[in-house]
Amino acid sequence: MKQELWKCSIVDILKGYKEKLFSPLELAKEVINKINQDNTKINAYVFFDEDVILEQASISTLNYEKNLLRGSLEGVPISIKDLIVTKNMPTNRGTLTSSLSSQSDYDAPVVKKLKQQGAIILGKTASPEFGHKGTTQSLKYGNTNNPWNLDLNAGGSSGGSSAAVAGGLGPASIGTDGGGSIRIPCSFCGLFGHKPTFGRIPAYPISPFGTIANLGPISRTVKDSGLIMNAIANLDIQDWHSLPNEKQDYTSYDSDLKKKYKIGYSKFWGMDKYFDTNLMESEVLEKIEESIRSLKKSGLEILEIDSINWTHNPLDVFLVMWQSGAANLARKISVKDFYNLEPSFSNFVEKGKQYTMFDFMDAEAKRAENALHLKKIFRNVDAIVGPTLPVLPFNSGQNVPAGFKEEQLFSWLPFTYPFNLTKNPASTINVNFSNSGLPIGLQIVADIYKDKTCFELAYFIEQTMGLTDIWPNF
Repeated sequence: MKQELWKCSIVDILKGYKEKLFSPLELAKEVINKINQDNTKINAYVFFDEDVILEQASISTLNYEKNLLRGSLEGVPISIKDLIVTKNMPTNRGTLTSSLSSQSDYDAPVVKKLKQQGAIILGKTASPEFGHKGTTQSLKYGNTNNPWNLDLNAGGSSGGSSAAVAGGLGPASIGTDGGGSIRIPCSFCGLFGHKPTFGRIPAYPISPFGTIANLGPISRTVKDSGLIMNAIANLDIQDWHSLPNEKQDYTSYDSDLKKKYKIGYSKFWGMDKYFDTNLMESEVLEKIEESIRSLKKSGLEILEIDSINWTHNPLDVFLVMWQSGAANLARKISVKDFYNLEPSFSNFVEKGKQYTMFDFMDAEAKRAENALHLKKIFRNVDAIVGPTLPVLPFNSGQNVPAGFKEEQLFSWLPFTYPFNLTKNPASTINVNFSNSGLPIGLQIVADIYKDKTCFELAYFIEQTMGLTDIWPNF
């Protein structure tokens, strides 16, 4: 087991520590070597300090020797997206602007909880400027590339986190998701990622994009994210949206799942009247439906549904909230610094300035009506599954895939942002590969507050499909 420790899952890491097969310090040294070897290829990390990592690993190693473990993640290396505040590590938010401080004397709640459980914080992973788009490129840090094909996009905005985990530069990461920013890159990079019910994982400071933004785990396996959820999905007084603690173990799954759940399958998530379905790559749909057939053969009850009929166009609602958030954030940026902003973000700012308070309140009302519509659908099904994205990974330098309008950054993401608006928990899991060897993700959406349903179903799918041992070769 001492060979290629960087390939170990968190479950395997904790087992290895317990059985004294290797130490946190040994693992940390391997991960550091892997980062030094491959980060220049994929550009996943924008900050890491070897001495800081080794210091944390030395403490964990000593804790194991003395049997004085701090918590359930003692010695587990985890990276943090560059939008999430960390003490004694810079948070540059992927921007050249300097109006917002990059230094902090405190940790965001999610980082604090990881440290309390003994996790090793590896460093910060790449984000586009303020996480404003579904790809990960920035003027500050350049492009983040997909480990499955370095010429292609890792997705975003948690692209650095997903590329790091997919490439073996750490077993897990914490990302953010305001419109699909965990699910998009996890789909492109062949990982499991979870956007929780809003408020399930506490956040501070509050995102510039308000109540559509979330934090969540990214990992190769479902149980690894479950271990992280157990540590971070808890009430925190810094977040007034934070939900009460729940008695839930995200690593324990019902063995009789096939009888427990009724699953709806939706090809287009009710968005077929709002985007050109001809732009959906046929191979994506073919591979998704191939996977659905496999899951049915495994015993899952999956019925195709066409009952999602959004009361209002989710994109119209989403853009009001997203662009208003960008405009509000821009008020904190000096006039001189404003010229350092990327054109795509500046465009959001200018559009956001045009909305009125009444536009925003109207968007909130429409958002609520869409959420109510979805709530009614969950009277008849326990979860809904379908493609996470309509396309395969595309060129690393592009903001949108071919056929979609360059200035419409969310036009190619019709399956993800609706569930940021409704606050429903949503996961993605790798279920297939294209003929060219690129991952294809299946999205799982459950009723609000039913995050565990996403994990149980994802674990069953993971075990059925058996893809987690396939690694990119780059």
